[in-house]
Amino acid sequence: MLCNNNNINIEAMRRHSTIRTISAPTVVARNSTPVAYPGSPLHLAVEFCANPPAHAARWLHGDRVYTPGNQYGNTVLAYGVTDLPTPYCKEARLTYVSMHERVPRTFYFIVSSPGGVAEAIFKVNFTMRYRTIANAIDDEEEELSEPEEIHFPVFDSSNKSRPLTKYLSLLIYSIIFFLYRTC
Repeated sequence: MLCNNNNINIEAMRRHSTIRTISAPTVVARNSTPVAYPGSPLHLAVEFCANPPAHAARWLHGDRVYTPGNQYGNTVLAYGVTDLPTPYCKEARLTYVSMHERVPRTFYFIVSSPGGVAEAIFKVNFTMRYRTIANAIDDEEEELSEPEEIHFPVFDSSNKSRPLTKYLSLLIYSIIFFLYRTC
């Protein structure tokens, strides 16, 4: 069909035009229940896809908002968004440098585009690490260079030495239990 006024073939334009669909973005957390230990860093990562492209992405944590590509003091690194091999897909990462028990345990990542909003939720499993009995008492006290040796007197194997053996075993067990509980 030929339009007389502008000499444009409308039917040809309809065949060659592409239909642009607008869809909501998608977000996938790489690990939605990460484990964090006291004093250790926490690393979070998401992949998100948006066509049309996303115009905003944010990390939410407690009452704080982190924008990708920024560093927040010495405690939070919100790395810049990077492209993934899949078209319209990107990756965002966040590092909380040193976790401790007072840090809120839920993190959110929110992305928005003209098609809508999507989120990923991270529920952090904060776990106290079991400390092994080391050759150091505390960071503030001196470190032993070699383990100390404890020598016990040798008794004969008759029945009269058994109460002492039981007492020594109980004493050693109590010391180990005390050290374990204080670590």
